[in-house]
Amino acid sequence: MKIQKHIFVLLTFLCFSALPTLAAFTIEPPMVILKANMGENMAWIEVVHAGGGPVAVELSVLDRELTIDGDAVMDRKVVSQDFMVYPSQLILQPRERAKVQVTYKQKRKVTVDKAYTLFSKEVPLPVQEESDEVKVGVNTLVNYYSVIAFETGKQGKLTFVSSKQLGGGKIEVIAKNESAGRVSGEGLVITIGGKEKVTNFTGKKNSIMPGQERRFTFDYKKALTGKEVSFGYK
Repeated sequence: MKIQKHIFVLLTFLCFSALPTLAAFTIEPPMVILKANMGENMAWIEVVHAGGGPVAVELSVLDRELTIDGDAVMDRKVVSQDFMVYPSQLILQPRERAKVQVTYKQKRKVTVDKAYTLFSKEVPLPVQEESDEVKVGVNTLVNYYSVIAFETGKQGKLTFVSSKQLGGGKIEVIAKNESAGRVSGEGLVITIGGKEKVTNFTGKKNSIMPGQERRFTFDYKKALTGKEVSFGYK
């Protein structure tokens, strides 16, 4: 299986305000890979001013949540207790860039592949009013979601969990990653009866991390059993 070749899938979202004159920023690199099998537990990222006026940025590491269909959960932002970000707040002037240190602070060794979300958001700068009072806005202007991932070098593997008919000639197959390595959806193939290969199915977005379940749906005449289904790559 070509799991190592397809080990990482990056999901990056940029949500810009409709006002073109507002400040903006980017994160470099957009994905941080920590090699757990080599003892890596810290990385540097750069926050880069990308246009407009001064920009204030707050950064945090979130637990990365996916639905059973592989979609990133964006409406819940649970701050991970595994990382420290320093500095977590900064202000950039035009054409300026700043380094930020992201450190895994847990003492326990990472033995399975893991993925987190580095959440960076632009916040309004205080505006000085004529009355000498400071007024602060409440709306976030730019959100930037990138990925911090631990790589153990271990191979991922899916195990059949269940299957059922959905109606309309479709079925679902639920699989679980019970291995220590991630499983990429890119190039994934479901084989039925050792011969029939299914490549057109839902649930391929984002890697399936250790301990996660994933639902695949596709056209088929009947629900399947664990003896009939296997997972591999083209």
